[in-house]
Amino acid sequence: MPKSPAPQPRWLAEAAAALADRVTQRGMTLPVAAAGEFLAQQTSAVADLLGVSSGRHSTPYLNDTVLDDLADQIVAAYAAEEPGADLFALPRSAHVSVSSLGRLISGLAETLLFFDAYAPISDADRSARRYETTQLLSLVGLIQSEHTEGGNITAPPAVLARIARTLTAVAEMTDDAVLAAALRRDAIRAHTAAAGTHS
Repeated sequence: MPKSPAPQPRWLAEAAAALADRVTQRGMTLPVAAAGEFLAQQTSAVADLLGVSSGRHSTPYLNDTVLDDLADQIVAAYAAEEPGADLFALPRSAHVSVSSLGRLISGLAETLLFFDAYAPISDADRSARRYETTQLLSLVGLIQSEHTEGGNITAPPAVLARIARTLTAVAEMTDDAVLAAALRRDAIRAHTAAAGTHS
């Protein structure tokens, strides 16, 4: 069963939507719910440091400049995924076995099924997550279709990095322990291959 997060206060929901939009403009998808969790952690840490309560006190600090800086930091942290790049055209320097790639495809399919039933997120969030996952599935299928010889399949490391992040996110959201464990194993496969170690 999916976990049900507590509802966000209005100020946080508005800031999260603004941050998610900025990240999208930089070529990467950040679900609004994830943006909200990130901002909540950031404002809580600052409040603790200053010895004040978080919440509406944080609103003046989450202005356009701060949100722009946070968006830049998030995209930089995911530089391995090469946000905004044409993934299909990137050099295919990572190697992954046919069986491991099959596991990743299965994991992405499970991700789509999960978001079909995951009620706590908004329709816009659901659409963004499903769109990114569907794009990854399509891309992996095209990459696999061009593999005409034996041995490992070559793929852009950025594709595998995105798959690892996508599977890890669902593993952290679901209450299904079996699914979570399987997705974490698959994410490790993808991350290992992206880092240059054969999977």
